[in-house]
Amino acid sequence: MTNATNTPFKQPSGQGPNHDLVYEFMAAVSYLLMPNEFKGTSLYKFLIRFAKQWHIANVDLDEVVVEGVKRGIEYIQKHGQPIKKPESWLRQVCLNILRNKVDAVIKEERKTKQLTTLAHHAKSPLVESELIEQLEYLEMALNELSQADQALIRMKFIQRKTYEQIRQHYKYMAEGAEGPVPSAQTLRKRESRALKRLKSHFFKLYEGGASQAS
Repeated sequence: MTNATNTPFKQPSGQGPNHDLVYEFMAAVSYLLMPNEFKGTSLYKFLIRFAKQWHIANVDLDEVVVEGVKRGIEYIQKHGQPIKKPESWLRQVCLNILRNKVDAVIKEERKTKQLTTLAHHAKSPLVESELIEQLEYLEMALNELSQADQALIRMKFIQRKTYEQIRQHYKYMAEGAEGPVPSAQTLRKRESRALKRLKSHFFKLYEGGASQAS
């Protein structure tokens, strides 16, 4: 944990309607990130595990945590509510930040694959145009799904995770929360329903676009 410090936390100057809540949050975070503090070390190990699992190269976890703290301050200032468990809150928010990095990498890889496919069909403008259109509508259809369905499809078909790896993902996400971790059979059923919804959205959007074009 390279951003940990032994310097005592000082109350920031200036007052505001949520000043005390921000101070309490920052004080808790400063303690959390002290050297050899168990919960802070656990947070970093948690993030490292997902960074490796998701194959995120050259990720700076200190920057991820700092961004998570900034979002915490913004949340308090916007909603006027305290963050009761900073370590749990940071774990979820930092994981979302990592997930966004994964999505950015996936989009870049998707563009690369698309360009490669188009290069193979360079002599066929019709095929090229149709492929671009289908990819666009597929992306739109995916965005029509719930966040849970999108996450499941991305893990299974884009990140190529096994059902056991997906189960481990949900296990980590459910730490401290109630409810069982879904079984492989449950994940298969969810995947099947999500794909049906994706297919329905895709054809509705694609056929609707085609009819408008005509």
